[in-house]
Amino acid sequence: METEATEPQSFMKKTSCAFTGHRPTRFSFKYDETHPACIELKKVLAEHIDFLYRQGITDFYTGCALGIDLWAGEAVLALAELHPEIKLHCIIPFAAQDQKWSPEQQARYHALLNRSNDVILTQEKYSKDCYYIRNRYLVDHADVILAVYDMQANKRSGTGYTVHYAQAHGKPIIVIDPDDFHISFSGSEAQK
Repeated sequence: METEATEPQSFMKKTSCAFTGHRPTRFSFKYDETHPACIELKKVLAEHIDFLYRQGITDFYTGCALGIDLWAGEAVLALAELHPEIKLHCIIPFAAQDQKWSPEQQARYHALLNRSNDVILTQEKYSKDCYYIRNRYLVDHADVILAVYDMQANKRSGTGYTVHYAQAHGKPIIVIDPDDFHISFSGSEAQK
């Protein structure tokens, strides 16, 4: 991983990380996971999860949405096969989150839930703020945030909300740019 030398080195007392990132529709490759850009993004994501593990982080939280959440969860489970002390916590905004997904997407989602260490449902039924409640839960339970997010975009999104909530709470954030995979840092740990 090329960016390791510039990464904050003060993760020693941190033990948990939450993910936030865009849905596949935000990316140029959309849902095509065989596209070279998707393959590269998933590789960069997995490298940073491995880096965080090597810094002592063993608890990972995902919101299990399509895209970054599921890919990050799958990367954590792959790493956990080598390091069983790693735990994946799936935080679900409402019970029927996957109701409108394709059968293939639902199968992948349920496989992730079944292999995780625990599944936490933040509320039973959908409400207009259920995703915000889930996103706050993720940030509130994590020491570090790993985000795939365009920090220059001013678009309203759940990922943007989560990043700004984490910043407001002084959480260190590793940010992967969704277009060029440039790594940047935000939050209290980036200043040290």
